[in-house]
Amino acid sequence: MVVLRSKTKIPYPASHFSHLRRGGLSIGEIQCSDFMRQRSKLTGTALIILIVIVLVGCGVGKEKVLVLKEGRGGSEYHITVPDRVFILSFIHSVHHTPVHEVIEVQNDNTLTLKELRYDTLGVGMPYDYENGTLEIIDGKFVLKFDRKFDSINMIVSPIPEHSITIGENTYPLLEFTDPESSLEIKAVDKWSFRWFRLGRKGA
Repeated sequence: MVVLRSKTKIPYPASHFSHLRRGGLSIGEIQCSDFMRQRSKLTGTALIILIVIVLVGCGVGKEKVLVLKEGRGGSEYHITVPDRVFILSFIHSVHHTPVHEVIEVQNDNTLTLKELRYDTLGVGMPYDYENGTLEIIDGKFVLKFDRKFDSINMIVSPIPEHSITIGENTYPLLEFTDPESSLEIKAVDKWSFRWFRLGRKGA
């Protein structure tokens, strides 16, 4: 009798797969591990996107802030400048009329004196400046030019009634330092949640 031998391979017995499991992860476990890693990455990405959306919705960002520092090592006061423009005012010692210095905060936090506004021409009042222009606007003299400062240092006296105006708010500078004392004014960037600042002025 002739016995024919089949060339068809006999499947591995169950004991073989048991041996594979003892040696490491099974095929199913490898697929599950890959799936979990991909899911973890997607979850992390979605979380980052959600955080960004929330921060943007809250109005998180940089804003310009004036730092008023009293003397050497004195107290510091911070005032936000939403429009990047503020006005320093004083009473002229000779003419006894108000003078207003319009100052703009630049991107690099330097301060640019843009305009001088005053009521009368005379001794001690500028009427010309290099590359500047003098105009009469609403009955006042307005000298326009660009003069840059890293900071402004001044002696605050009660006689000239020094003050700073930001938006609709005016602050006497004697609120920030003693009479005849020095005051430094500079600009910095500050991260803030503007959404929480709605309704607050001059803060």
